[in-house]
Parts: sequence; structure tokens; C-alpha cells
Amino acid sequence: MDTTTEFFDSEPLAHDGPALRERMEQDGFLFFRNRVPADAIQDLYDQIWVLCMEQEWVDEQGNILVDPPITEGEDRFWAVYDPLQKLEAFHALAHDFSIVDPLTRMLGEPVLVHPRNIGRLSFPKAEYFATPPHQDFPLIQGVAETFTGWFPLMDCPAPLGGLTVLRGSHKQGLYRVHDAQGAGGMGIDTDKLGFGWQTIDYKVGDLLLFHSHTVHKALPNVSGDQIRISVDYRYSALSKPIVSDGLEPHFGRLAWDEIYEGWQDPDLQYYWQRMPVQTVVRDEELREALAEEAA
Repeated sequence: MDTTTEFFDSEPLAHDGPALRERMEQDGFLFFRNRVPADAIQDLYDQIWVLCMEQEWVDEQGNILVDPPITEGEDRFWAVYDPLQKLEAFHALAHDFSIVDPLTRMLGEPVLVHPRNIGRLSFPKAEYFATPPHQDFPLIQGVAETFTGWFPLMDCPAPLGGLTVLRGSHKQGLYRVHDAQGAGGMGIDTDKLGFGWQTIDYKVGDLLLFHSHTVHKALPNVSGDQIRISVDYRYSALSKPIVSDGLEPHFGRLAWDEIYEGWQDPDLQYYWQRMPVQTVVRDEELREALAEEAA
């Protein structure tokens, strides 16, 4: 990829809601260095790693045992991803004060933590499946001011395949899309958009928050011997609507009752049903309309 510039660290602004709002409006994202508690991240990472070992994706030394690499959605993927979705720690981390507090300050009102949480398991030697440049809104819908919280569960230098964003790309609405490999299945041609890519070598605890119109992509995992494990959590103002299927589990393979089996904290279960959540119906024609514009 072309040479990129590094993120501005918004951690010094974390308690200044207007300053966070101004920077989000300017850049389309906020990066915080060392924001999410490392012990909570390590706990979740360890639990996911056990799942990978149980399915013989890796051995105890971390050596990858599967070849060819596993990509999201194929048959072998579900053996780890379904039990990952059942992990209480995976869903609990989305509610962590360290993430919700700066969003609450920025929005100036209570935040809805979306229940549809996403884990990413990115293998090396699968560069063809790296998430292509895209905007989240056509996938998640609801309200444009929906924000994704992305962070890796390990130190993630660029060769491991961290996220990179086009600074300022959220200001021009929705772009035309085309079918593409990788998570989400669609991409955007970015060569002529006129924005610069930004990224950083992520450390455990770093947090990237970005607007649903901000163009972003995953760098390919070219580490050769590591699986990149990261999470996508989503948030919006409680007063704004969420698309109705956004209240369902990711991929819809499991019911919430299956996911909640054995959980210790009842407050994390069906919490949105105790809140004044508004829903809207997904526009099933939006993606097709954006693709037709590109034809």
C-alpha cells in the first residue's frame, strides 16, 4: 500500500466531549492509545486461544496447524466462531467503561451498546481475503452516527494486519460499491477519492472508534505465523434508531438463549429490552442501489 501517516492520539482528550466531537467530525475517527484495560483483553484472548487449540487450529506453542488458512464463513470457521460467540467475556468487553465513556461524552447523551458483536480471526497466507475498503453503514444501517469500536487482542504491528482508515472520507456520504472478497463482501474504489490512509502499530489496549461513513480496510496478515484476533463493537446514541436485525447475534446461527447459557451476569442478557430502544427496518435495496450507481 502507499505510505501512510500515523493517527493522532485522542487519549488526552478522552474527558473532553466537545473536543472529541470536533475531532470525530474532522477526521471520521478517534484513536486512543492504551485505553481498554489490558487484563480484560488478555482474559478474552486466552479464552479464544483455548478454542483455537481445542479445534487444532494452533498448538500450545502458537504454531498454526491448518493449511490452507481458514477464512470467515467457511465450514471449518464455525467450530471456533460459534463457541466464541458464547463467551460472556467477549460480549461484556463491549460494555467496558473505557469505551463507552468517551462516546457518551462525545455524543452528550446515553449510549446504546449494540448487542451484535463481531470477532475477527485473520490467518496469514490469506491476503486475498483481507477486508477490502468499505463503509460500515450499508452493512449495519440504522443511523449514520453509529460508531465501530475496533481493537486487536494482541500487539498488532502492520504486518499482522491492523485496520487503516481514510481520514475525512466520512464527509461525502455513501460511495459506490462493488462485490469483493473478504468480510462484508463489498468494496469501494478509493484511488480517486483524494483522502490519505492512516494507521499505526497497535498495542494491547489501543482503541479505534470510527463513524459508519468512514472508509476503512484491513491490512493483509503477512506475519507468516500468527492469527490476528480482533473485535468489532458498535455504538450509537440511545435516542437514535438501530436496525432491527442489529439486535440479533452475528451471523444468526445461534439464538440468544444458546449464547447466554452458563453466563454469570444477568444484567448483560437482553439488556436492550430494558431500554427505550427504537428500531427501523433494514433497507434491503440499499446495497444493490449503491452497486447500480457503479455500473
